[in-house]
Amino acid sequence: MDYIKVGRLNDFENKDIISYSIMGRFIAVVRQKGEELFAIEAGCKHQRADLTKGKIDGLIVTCPRHHWQYDLATGKCLNHESVDLRRYDLKIENGDIYVSLHPVD
Repeated sequence: MDYIKVGRLNDFENKDIISYSIMGRFIAVVRQKGEELFAIEAGCKHQRADLTKGKIDGLIVTCPRHHWQYDLATGKCLNHESVDLRRYDLKIENGDIYVSLHPVD
């Protein structure tokens, strides 16, 4: 599987979510309450707005454009019929964060 370096672990000292643009797609790296990190598509399925710029309450994010809501842990849209946000594999090596270029099935 191909990975790309997106950041470092210390980027999350004061943040729980950061959006990265990878090959034209917004990918969010999320830290769950000090736990492990995970990566998920961050472009809203409606008009591709960066969900990390919306309102975030726990792991529920509201799109800043038209208020579609998603569960970041599962990728499920909570208030519209929509396909799920795609999840991406993530690995950490020597403090660097790498995200796969292809979504997890």
